[in-house]
This record gives sequence, structure tokens and C-alpha cells, in this order.
Amino acid sequence: RMISLPRISRIALAAALLLAALAGCREEKLVVGEPAPALAATDPAGEPASLDTWRGRPLFLTFWSDGCSSCVAEMKELETLAQANGGRVAVVAVNVDAEPPDLREIRQRLGLSFPLLRDSLGISKERYNVAGTPTSVLIDARGRILSHYVGMRKPDELVCDFALLSAPAPTSVAPDT
Repeated sequence: RMISLPRISRIALAAALLLAALAGCREEKLVVGEPAPALAATDPAGEPASLDTWRGRPLFLTFWSDGCSSCVAEMKELETLAQANGGRVAVVAVNVDAEPPDLREIRQRLGLSFPLLRDSLGISKERYNVAGTPTSVLIDARGRILSHYVGMRKPDELVCDFALLSAPAPTSVAPDT
């Protein structure tokens, strides 16, 4: 006979398991040019999210909060760019509010196609040096940090960010021998 846990208990259990898994992890911090720190975030269903989901694709990672009008404006612009880009660049938005809003409702209201995650414990916020929202992190297809910005990006800056992320990765050429 299977025991059914109420939704709040499942969420609490998932959070406890996530904390237990992270307890043994080394401290990770964002460093430009280095591999991106692991995300400690969950999807709207409470399932852990991982950067591995987008491995092999460049990623525009944005951290946002519900009461931030600049965040909403930037996410709308990111949606336009993501659509125009044809999916070559993945966009992921991580909410950093202690009491996260209804992510499904926000995604639907804003007409966003990219995933919205939550960082209720503040671990990703710390790892990614989120001093304010929005904070943007550009990650190349190999999972390395290209750049980190705090504050709203202007539309022309976002276009440049997508161009940088879409550019082919430089290849190293062996010297002539």
C-alpha cells in the first residue's frame, strides 16, 4: 500500500533532500572564464533543475524578483530575442524571492516560453553573486561563464549578448611543427 503525502510535505521533502545533497558540495562561486556553478533551484513542480539540461547550448541565465518591474521588462525582451533566435540560445529565469510567486501564472501572463525556476533557499543567488535583480549571466555551450551583469540590460545590449552567445566557439589550432 502506497502512502500519499500532501503537496506541502512533498515540497518540504524535496527541499530537505536538496539540502542534504548540497551539504557535501564544495563551495562554488561564479568566476568569469570558469565552469558555471551548479544551480540549486527547482522548477514549478518542485523538482530540482540542473544546468545539464541545457548542456551543449549557450545559456542566458537571468535572476529576477517578482516586485522588480525592470525584471519583467527584461524578461519580455528576452522572450522576443529567444523567439527570433530560433532556440539556438537557451534562456532560463531564476526567481530569488524568499516567498516565490506562482511561476506558472507569471509565465502564462507574460507569455514566456522559457523556463522559470525558483531559488527559495538563496544558494544559487549566493553562488552567482546576485547583488540585485535583474542579474544576467552568459554561459557558453561548454558551460563556462562568459560574463556577469547586475541591473537591467538595454535592448541593444541584449541583442549583443545573444550575438555573443550565438557566435561559434573559437577553436584552437595546433602550431605548425
